[in-house]
Amino acid sequence: MIDFIKSELKTFDLELTSKQNGREGVDFLIGDNQLYLKSIDLDTTQRSIKIAKQDLGELRDKLFVALILIIDKEPKVVYLIPSKNLSQSDSNIFIENNVSLMPSLSNWEIKVSSNTIQELIKYALENMTDKLKS
Repeated sequence: MIDFIKSELKTFDLELTSKQNGREGVDFLIGDNQLYLKSIDLDTTQRSIKIAKQDLGELRDKLFVALILIIDKEPKVVYLIPSKNLSQSDSNIFIENNVSLMPSLSNWEIKVSSNTIQELIKYALENMTDKLKS
């Protein structure tokens, strides 16, 4: 998966580097942008991924979720989702799951389906490279 995203980024003259003191997941950089890598295997019944809020940390500019779609057992598509977009309450894609009795279980959920793919296209790598270079 790492090799796939590196080769996709290279197409746009972007380089993925390891962050020396990164937390689990948030351990890659493109320039001064942090990446949290997640994949979703569409060959299975998996149609959403959950990211623990404590793993991702505070939503902010320069923090992106790199969502890699696995199709036919191969990584095929990279979406770069600005972390602040996860909090969009009017979205069919992003859902905030708060667990008040056990905050450590609170998470952000990203849904991927035939209905949401059209909305996700704006986060496709080729549409997000300007945000990474600024």
